Amino acid sequence: MRIVNDASGIYNKKFNDKYKHAYINCINAQQGTKNTLWADYLSRLKEIYDIYSKNNTREESEKDMDANLTGRFLGLRYPDGDCDELVQRYYKKQP
Repeated sequence: MRIVNDASGIYNKKFNDKYKHAYINCINAQQGTKNTLWADYLSRLKEIYDIYSKNNTREESEKDMDANLTGRFLGLRYPDGDCDELVQRYYKKQP
């Protein structure tokens, strides 16, 4: 099992934050149930950290978690789909 946490260097690109969250979770969900569960766990930990370190407000982290959930749903629903195309139905790629 390999968790994809920086698919294609996405964090270095100037993409919409919610797109990044959904895309990374979509890619992981397409790898199967274990990766989906790990992506959920790690996403939650990251958002807790962001709140306590004051990198995000609680509201921002809730929106990030919604994007994470959307990405995981899409990845599970469309295991052979193009996550870039799937995610852009919900979140614009460019800020």
